[in-house]
Amino acid sequence: FMGWEGAELIKYASNFLLASRISAWNQIKLIADKVKANSHNIASILSQELKIGEYGTQHGKAYGLSCLPKDVEAFNSFAKKLNVPRDMIQATHGINEYMKNKFGVNNSGYVWN
Repeated sequence: FMGWEGAELIKYASNFLLASRISAWNQIKLIADKVKANSHNIASILSQELKIGEYGTQHGKAYGLSCLPKDVEAFNSFAKKLNVPRDMIQATHGINEYMKNKFGVNNSGYVWN
Protein backbone atom coordinates (compact mmCIF):
# COMPACT_ATOMS: atom_id res chain seq x y z
CA PHE A 1 0.00 0.00 0.00
CA MET A 2 1.16 3.53 -0.75
CA GLY A 3 -0.09 6.92 0.36
CA TRP A 4 -1.28 9.58 -2.05
CA GLU A 5 2.07 11.39 -1.79
CA GLY A 6 3.93 8.33 -3.10
CA ALA A 7 1.39 7.76 -5.85
CA GLU A 8 1.63 11.39 -6.93
CA LEU A 9 5.42 11.18 -6.91
CA ILE A 10 5.32 8.07 -9.13
CA LYS A 11 3.16 9.92 -11.69
CA TYR A 12 5.37 13.02 -11.69
CA ALA A 13 8.60 11.01 -11.74
CA SER A 14 7.40 8.84 -14.63
CA ASN A 15 6.48 11.82 -16.79
CA PHE A 16 9.63 13.71 -15.79
CA LEU A 17 11.80 10.76 -16.85
CA LEU A 18 10.03 10.55 -20.20
CA ALA A 19 10.30 14.31 -20.69
CA SER A 20 13.99 14.32 -19.75
CA ARG A 21 14.71 11.52 -22.25
CA ILE A 22 13.02 13.49 -25.01
CA SER A 23 14.92 16.63 -24.02
CA ALA A 24 18.22 14.74 -23.90
CA TRP A 25 17.62 13.44 -27.43
CA ASN A 26 16.62 16.89 -28.61
CA GLN A 27 19.95 18.13 -27.24
CA ILE A 28 21.71 15.37 -29.21
CA LYS A 29 19.74 16.42 -32.32
CA LEU A 30 20.90 20.03 -31.97
CA ILE A 31 24.53 18.88 -31.70
CA ALA A 32 24.11 16.43 -34.60
CA ASP A 33 22.65 19.21 -36.76
CA LYS A 34 25.73 21.36 -36.10
CA VAL A 35 28.12 18.59 -37.21
CA LYS A 36 25.81 17.56 -40.09
CA ALA A 37 25.14 14.10 -38.65
CA ASN A 38 21.76 12.42 -39.05
CA SER A 39 20.23 12.28 -35.56
CA HIS A 40 17.67 9.69 -36.67
CA ASN A 41 20.46 7.35 -37.81
CA ILE A 42 22.22 7.86 -34.49
CA ALA A 43 18.96 7.13 -32.66
CA SER A 44 18.35 4.03 -34.75
CA ILE A 45 21.78 2.64 -33.90
CA LEU A 46 21.59 3.55 -30.21
CA SER A 47 18.08 2.12 -29.88
CA GLN A 48 19.65 -1.31 -30.32
CA GLU A 49 21.33 -0.83 -26.96
CA LEU A 50 19.07 -2.58 -24.45
CA LYS A 51 19.66 0.08 -21.82
CA ILE A 52 18.31 2.76 -24.18
CA GLY A 53 15.63 1.07 -26.27
CA GLU A 54 13.63 2.51 -29.14
CA TYR A 55 11.34 4.74 -27.12
CA GLY A 56 14.30 6.35 -25.41
CA THR A 57 15.43 7.86 -28.71
CA GLN A 58 12.40 10.01 -29.59
CA HIS A 59 13.30 13.56 -30.61
CA GLY A 60 12.83 16.30 -33.17
CA LYS A 61 10.07 18.35 -31.56
CA ALA A 62 9.13 19.52 -28.11
CA TYR A 63 7.03 17.17 -25.99
CA GLY A 64 3.50 18.43 -25.83
CA LEU A 65 -0.05 17.52 -24.90
CA SER A 66 -0.89 18.31 -21.31
CA CYS A 67 0.62 15.65 -19.04
CA LEU A 68 4.36 16.04 -19.64
CA PRO A 69 4.60 19.86 -19.46
CA LYS A 70 2.20 20.03 -16.50
CA ASP A 71 3.89 17.22 -14.60
CA VAL A 72 7.42 18.52 -15.22
CA GLU A 73 6.31 21.86 -13.76
CA ALA A 74 4.61 20.13 -10.82
CA PHE A 75 7.73 18.02 -10.21
CA ASN A 76 9.82 21.19 -10.25
CA SER A 77 7.50 22.83 -7.70
CA PHE A 78 7.56 19.69 -5.56
CA ALA A 79 11.38 19.64 -5.55
CA LYS A 80 11.49 23.36 -4.78
CA LYS A 81 9.23 22.88 -1.74
CA LEU A 82 11.59 20.15 -0.54
CA ASN A 83 14.58 22.44 -1.12
CA VAL A 84 16.43 19.94 -3.32
CA PRO A 85 18.49 20.78 -6.44
CA ARG A 86 16.33 21.17 -9.54
CA ASP A 87 18.99 21.67 -12.22
CA MET A 88 18.02 18.67 -14.34
CA ILE A 89 14.30 19.43 -14.10
CA GLN A 90 14.91 23.03 -15.15
CA ALA A 91 17.24 21.94 -17.97
CA THR A 92 14.60 19.50 -19.25
CA HIS A 93 12.07 22.32 -19.32
CA GLY A 94 14.55 24.74 -20.93
CA ILE A 95 15.46 22.39 -23.78
CA ASN A 96 11.77 21.70 -24.38
CA GLU A 97 11.01 25.43 -24.59
CA TYR A 98 13.85 25.91 -27.08
CA MET A 99 12.61 23.02 -29.24
CA LYS A 100 9.03 24.30 -29.06
CA ASN A 101 10.10 27.70 -30.37
CA LYS A 102 12.39 26.31 -33.07
CA PHE A 103 10.71 23.08 -34.26
CA GLY A 104 7.19 22.97 -32.84
CA VAL A 105 5.43 20.51 -30.57
CA ASN A 106 4.52 16.84 -30.94
CA ASN A 107 0.89 16.85 -29.85
CA SER A 108 0.03 13.50 -31.41
CA GLY A 109 0.59 11.46 -28.26
CA TYR A 110 2.36 8.88 -30.42
CA VAL A 111 5.98 7.93 -30.80
CA TRP A 112 7.54 9.77 -33.69
CA ASN A 113 10.75 9.58 -35.71
